[in-house]
Formats: sequence, structure tokens, C-alpha cells
Amino acid sequence: MSANLIGDVTMRYVDLRPQSPAGAVPVLLLHGFGTNFDMNWQAAGWPRLLDSAGLRVLGPDLRGHGASGKPGDDASYLPECFVSDLVALLDELGVERVDAVGYSMGARLAWELALTRPERVRRLVLGGFGPGNAFDGTDLSAPGEGATPFDHVFRTVAALPGNDPAALAACARGQAARPFSPEPPVTVPTLLVTGAKDAIAAGAAELAAAVDGAHAEIPGRDHLNAVSSRLFKQAVLDFLAS
Repeated sequence: MSANLIGDVTMRYVDLRPQSPAGAVPVLLLHGFGTNFDMNWQAAGWPRLLDSAGLRVLGPDLRGHGASGKPGDDASYLPECFVSDLVALLDELGVERVDAVGYSMGARLAWELALTRPERVRRLVLGGFGPGNAFDGTDLSAPGEGATPFDHVFRTVAALPGNDPAALAACARGQAARPFSPEPPVTVPTLLVTGAKDAIAAGAAELAAAVDGAHAEIPGRDHLNAVSSRLFKQAVLDFLAS
């Protein structure tokens, strides 16, 4: 499904209702930079898992990604623009609150949603995310041309079918314009889940402690494969049910 929610940017999303509803709030799945709902969540089996738990799944392709609109200006990718998209989607669907589950960039945006609109978030899960600067050392006027971790990520995702490298570069600059800060902290119950080998998520345990949240570490997993881990999924299910 798709909707024009904010200006002329079209959002593609899925709304998957369980065969046996559990009566819980829906789960909003927010994907990482350069991927989309299908790549980040569908391929890793999350909709099937959540359906088996009786949970409704809302899965947008964030602006600049997947089948959603891809504006070319940096200002369209400030975190508050993504939050406006998400709130408009919830309003469109008549959903008052969600459990927000984000991975990597999606975790950053889930934090922003919970921070600025806490009445819309019951529980918060941040996967593959830490408080460090993901763009550290990267020349964002030419992302992908250097040797930083983000340059490597950018080169990888920019080459994926359907991606627009110019829109992704604008997205990176828009995100970098609002550096993440743990202050003020979110106030909703929070779980951080990271792969033990995920350098991008360094500091996750400390961030969890700072918000009186929980942290689960997945042995042997890194930033690319933690999201498909059975242990990751079980930690999230247990947290949402607690």
C-alpha cells in the first residue's frame, strides 16, 4: 500500500494483520539505511514471527528508500521529517500507539519518535545501534569515496537494485545534521539488542543503562547479520510481552 502523507512524498508501507490477533498494540518495524522493509525485515522472517505471536505489523519503506518517494534535498531527511511521516502514517491508519522496533538508522528514528511523541510509543527496541557518530570521518559531500566504515556501507547499499545514490547521500547529510544525543533520554521502556561483533553499535550497553533500559548481546553476530538471529527475535518477543 502507499499514501501521500507529507507534502508530495509518497510512502510505501505494509499493514499485516495477524490471523489470530492477540489484542496487543501493533509493531512498527523501521529498517536501516539503504535497505527497505522487505530486505531488512521480510527476508529475515520477522513478519512471520510476529504473526505467530498474534501481532499486527506496520512496515514502511522510509523516505529515500524502497518504493517510497526519494526527494533529493538534504532537508527532507532531517529526523523530524521521518517522525512526521511516521505519525502521519499512524494517524492515517487510526493507530494510537505502537511498539517501535528499529534497526540501525531505523533505531535512530525510533528513538526520535519515542523522544518527541512518547504518547505514540508503548515500548522501544533499538537494534544495531549505539550512541556513537556513524558518520565519523566521512566526507558527506562525497560519501562512498573514502575508507571509513560508513563509506563502505554507502558503497554497498548504493549499488543495490532500486536505490538512488543521490537520495541516499542526501539522507546521510540530513541525518548527520542532527547528531544523536542521549540527552534528553527517552522515557518509554527500552531494549537495545546488538551483535557482539557489531562495532557500529559500540556503547549500546551504556546507552541502555542511561535510559534504565535493558541490553541483549547476540554472540557471534555483526551489524549485517544480527537482525536475522533467533536470539535477537526471542529477546524482542520477550520484551514486548513483558
